Order: sequence, then structure tokens, then C-alpha cells
Amino acid sequence: MKKLLTILLSLMIVIGLAACNNSGSTPSGEGDVSGKSYKIGVVEVMLNDESVIRSKYFKEYIGPKYNVEFMFSEACTDLDSVMKFIENAAVSGCDAILNYYAVGANSEQLALLCQEKGMILVENGGRNAANEEAYKNYTDTYAGGFMADQPDTGRLFREYLEANLDPTVEHNFIVGTGGAYQGNAQQTEISINMLTALQDVYGLKYDKTIQELIESSSPIEATNDKGIAIYCYPGHATAEGWLPGLSAALQTGTYDYVLMSGNVIGNIGTVISEAEAVLNKDITVVGFGSFGDALSNAMHTLDQFGNPTVSMSTVKFTTLVSAMGFAKAYNALTGHNEVNIDTDGAAFTHLFRMNAVTSAAELDEMGSWDKDNDSWVADYSVVDSFLAEKTPGLTAQQFQENIYAVNYESIKARMQ
Repeated sequence: MKKLLTILLSLMIVIGLAACNNSGSTPSGEGDVSGKSYKIGVVEVMLNDESVIRSKYFKEYIGPKYNVEFMFSEACTDLDSVMKFIENAAVSGCDAILNYYAVGANSEQLALLCQEKGMILVENGGRNAANEEAYKNYTDTYAGGFMADQPDTGRLFREYLEANLDPTVEHNFIVGTGGAYQGNAQQTEISINMLTALQDVYGLKYDKTIQELIESSSPIEATNDKGIAIYCYPGHATAEGWLPGLSAALQTGTYDYVLMSGNVIGNIGTVISEAEAVLNKDITVVGFGSFGDALSNAMHTLDQFGNPTVSMSTVKFTTLVSAMGFAKAYNALTGHNEVNIDTDGAAFTHLFRMNAVTSAAELDEMGSWDKDNDSWVADYSVVDSFLAEKTPGLTAQQFQENIYAVNYESIKARMQ
């Protein structure tokens, strides 16, 4: 009898431990897809609101559902720190790397390192001349990139200006071309589209080509046949002298529109308000932005003329971008790397589209998303549409179409 009781007690303990180990591991109750567990290292560039959301989303939502553990880096600001993290991730048993410190010149070296360590590499960037070798020659290891659809981002600015500028009313413009002269793809596209919009709205012809204007590393006047003052102002808000230079241009009283391709909304508010106060001139600001205090304050703060500090900006949804990177890695790990290959046999760059925001109410609505497990933009239905194991026959192009299907209208309908 004693022996029997001992056996029964042991069985009860084993059953109890199994129940504890399984509890709470799968929010949806569906379990993982492949039946195998994986570990993914995430290279972060900076620790900010976006990285906090990404960490919560991966650890609490994606991980339990798809049986994946995530390992996060500290802020990596150079190639050496990225390589060191990858080496540590390999020692820790990682199967793949999501690299948010994507520099084209580094891609081949990182692909080689990941190949040596037996890991998949996915980068938050796109194919260009500097990383062509990685995209073409390491497709067994290099699963390609994911990034914003930069021409589409530029389109948001062009369409807003074309819809809101009255060609019968003359305005003068400062166009912040940011790092376009350095080859920054996003700021190049936005700058081109803003200058194109001004050209089309006013029917003007520039004395120089738009390409010449955005490639200038020094401020340059976009002189034209209509006599509209357009001042192309390159550089970054963190550079010494950039803010004083912007302030000096505004204080001339010439310009009443500031169009910025870089994410400088949190930097230029003071110089804008100072110029408005001194000149008693309403200055309209249109600029690239992201969810956070800077954009929220700018949209909710009214200037002395009763207008928001910023009239139009852009936002992206962190979980959508995060789900894209995760899915590329997961498809490769589960034997479906064909979803990451382009028609020319090179690694595929998957793109997401940003959204324009033109009011505080609109920003507040979108800002209420991507907060927790009840409001993730990329919920399980979205992620599954990116995974070959859940969407049989998925191709790289279908994956891309499924990404584009996650837009403001579809998200709003799902959230209601």
C-alpha cells in the first residue's frame, strides 16, 4: 500500500508540474506553428518608445504563440558592437538575427558572420549598391530586408501639398532636404516630392534640376521663373549650427512654410514659435514624424494664430514593421526561405507604407493602437498571413501584398 501511495503521489506531482509549465504560454490558446522552438536576437540602435513596444510585442505576444524566445541588444551604434552582439547571440543559442542597425556596407560582413555561426540574418533596410553582394550571394543565410516604401512616403507629402496649397496665393518655402545629399533614401524621396509638388502647384520651372538642388550639401536657393522664394536647407538638427541657421532664415520674414524631410519636429518648435511671435506671421510646418511626445505635443499645441504647430506629419506602426522582420526570419527557419527570394534570385526587400496624420484627433485614434495585446496592429491574423506555414503557397509577392493590405482603413475596421 505504501508503495502504491508513493507512485500515485509521484504521478500527481508530475501532472501538477506539467500543468504549471504549460500555463499562460500561449495567449491565443493555439500554440506554435512548427512544433519547434527558436531563438532570435534583435539588434537595437536606440532604446526609445519604439524599442519598448517592440520588446513587449515580441516577448509577450509573438514569443508564446510561435514558440520563439527573443534576446535583445543594448543600443548598438557601430559595426563592432553589432558583431559582438551577434557572436554573443550565437553562443546563447540564437537561430536568427533581426538587425535594426542596417548599413549597406556592413551587410556582406554580417551575412558571412551569421553564415559562420549558422544563423539567419534579416535587416531593417533595403537593397542598394553597397549590399548587392549580400542580397545576391548569401540567400541561404541572408533573408533580405524590410523597410518603408520610400517613394510612397514621398507621395504622402506631395499629395498633401497639392491638395492644400492654393496656386492663387503666393507663399515662400524653406525645404529641409536633410540627408538627401548623403544618399538618405527616405529624405531623398520626400525632398523630391515636396519640390515636385511646388513645381506642379505653381507651374514653375527651376533654374537647376531637382536632383541638383537636393544633392547640395550647402543651403541653396531654388530660383525659378515665378519668383517664389524656395530655400533648400540640408543637414540634420543635431549638427552644430543647423538650428541657428534655420532660425536666421525664418527671421528674415521671407518664409511662411517650413517643409522638413527629416524627423525634426521635436527640435524646431521653439525657433518656429519665436519667429511667429517676432514677425507676427503664421508659419505652416509639414514634416516627417513618428509616434511619441514630440509629434503629440506639436499636434495638440495651438500657435498664436490658433493652428496646430504641425499641419501634417507621418506615422508608422511598430508592430507591423516588427512582424515583417519576424516573419522573414521565421519563414527561413521553418524551411520556407523561398518567401524571401525575389524573381531575380536575390533576397527580397519587403516594404510597408506609412500613414499621413493631419489632426490631433486622427493622431489620438492611431496612437491608441499598438499599446498592448488587445490593440496590436499586427495581430495573429496579420502575422499568419506573412507565414508560409499558416498561409500555404505564400510567395514573396503575396507576402508583400498582405503587408500593403494592413492600412489605416483595415486597421480601424478591425479595432472597432
